[in-house]
Amino acid sequence: MAAVAESITEAAVTTADNREAEKTRKYLKLMDVGVLLAALVIFLIFITILIRLAFPVGTRLCDIYNNENAALIEDGELGQIDIAGNSIKSFGTFVAQLGDVRRDVKFRAADSIAWTSASEGASVHNRDAVQTFQNSRARVDFTTDNELRIGQNSLVVFRSGAADPFLERREPAAVVMNGELSGIINSDFGAFALEFPSGIVELTADTRTGEAVDFRVGINPDQSSTISIISGQADVNIAGEHYRVSPSQGLTITKDGRTSGARALPSVPVISAPNDNAVAQYLEAPPRVNFRWRQVLDARNYRLEIALDAGFEEILVDELLNDSSFTHGNLSSGDYFWRISARDGWLQGPASRPRRLSVVRDAMPPSLDLRPIQEMATGRFAVRGKTTPGSVVYVLGQLVQTTSGGEFEYLFNPESGTQSIVVEAIDAVGNITYSSQVLHVPGNAGRSD
Repeated sequence: MAAVAESITEAAVTTADNREAEKTRKYLKLMDVGVLLAALVIFLIFITILIRLAFPVGTRLCDIYNNENAALIEDGELGQIDIAGNSIKSFGTFVAQLGDVRRDVKFRAADSIAWTSASEGASVHNRDAVQTFQNSRARVDFTTDNELRIGQNSLVVFRSGAADPFLERREPAAVVMNGELSGIINSDFGAFALEFPSGIVELTADTRTGEAVDFRVGINPDQSSTISIISGQADVNIAGEHYRVSPSQGLTITKDGRTSGARALPSVPVISAPNDNAVAQYLEAPPRVNFRWRQVLDARNYRLEIALDAGFEEILVDELLNDSSFTHGNLSSGDYFWRISARDGWLQGPASRPRRLSVVRDAMPPSLDLRPIQEMATGRFAVRGKTTPGSVVYVLGQLVQTTSGGEFEYLFNPESGTQSIVVEAIDAVGNITYSSQVLHVPGNAGRSD
């Protein structure tokens, strides 16, 4: 019996050991599966990041096409659009070209799954999209004399079957847009249709005047739309209602497609400072440049633009301001161009003529030429000299008036004995030039004037 008991005990111990080993094996298998799943998740995250880096994303085209606020033109409807009473029956292939790209601009082809960096000279086809960001710009060329300029923070989807929105066949070009656009329509090239959240709007140059139309359009935060005519006279068709908009006039279209008609744009602000071709000099830190203009009657705010070029393609500053001044303290050495325009609500008036500003780092100390100190008949002494015009002069620590040409004179009664007469010249940015002369006075003493 004792042997049997020992056998049973050994068997029980062996079974328990086997169970523990089985549990360990199962645990290790679960650990292996967990590690494998974790590695798979990390791999998927890495692939996702890699795809995002290789294919930058923006607003999806499907989100634009499905925007409930946009009354999109379907391809089958393009032939039914009536422009000035002429029904369009057929279309060619829409092709335009990116004529200019500034800073971060993205392009997305209609059949593409990703946004790519836009490049100058790229073709633009039906349903292609162009997106700009802060301080970036793009220009789309349709013909030699016509262009569409896409402002910052804008999204444009080209939705047209027309061969060209500016061809003489008067075929429409519909653009789904977000942000701000501007462009030129020649009277010889018919109508240009823009698609707003409130519907389709057609712009046509007045053929009677033969003058091209320089226009600006935009989508506002409240989903209303604005049309401003800078020059030329335009016929605007809004849901079958025709409006004639003259130069320096504009209109606002509400989200539901209503408008109160054309009204005058705010006038051009009068510039106070800096003057055209002004020079702002500095020694170490960039100068603080104060841009000022006179207030415009009925203007609610102003738009200031500072660019590297007179055509305002390379814009550095684009600010909406409630005051009639703006101070910039971080302009490095170089030439800049700036302009200001007034705004009444969402309507923006024409901009002022561009002014040029040069920012120059000046490390050259002012000139300082001293004549020998002369004793006057009265027993007084005179320090005379000349410095760079605009500099201030100190003699023995006393401020001395200078002429417009930089000449100065200082009369004083020196103390008796030998002394050094120190003269300082300081220019507008803080460069300093020192000069001194030794003067010996044998007996008299006095005080300077």
